[in-house]
Amino acid sequence: MSEAQQIIATLLSSEVRGDLLVLFHRNSGLVDTIDGVARRIGRTGFSIENDVRDLVKLGVLKMKKIGSSEVILLDRARDREVLEAVADHIKSVNRSERS
Repeated sequence: MSEAQQIIATLLSSEVRGDLLVLFHRNSGLVDTIDGVARRIGRTGFSIENDVRDLVKLGVLKMKKIGSSEVILLDRARDREVLEAVADHIKSVNRSERS
């Protein structure tokens, strides 16, 4: 599996990840705790922990300590790289299907 395929699989493997990506793309300056982010998408902090961790591992989101709180934010540079990798992969699949 290529890196782009792994990225796509990670991004699309749960509804929660989709909700998180939509939230952070619509609010790219958002900085909030895991509980705050969870409330914004109608879930609990506990229920999104694994998905947040996977998106942090992928580099799209990052965790940062601010005072005594740990917050989540979008890593815009890495997010752009991921989006470009996915777009390039989709273009190459479309090209190969046409030939």
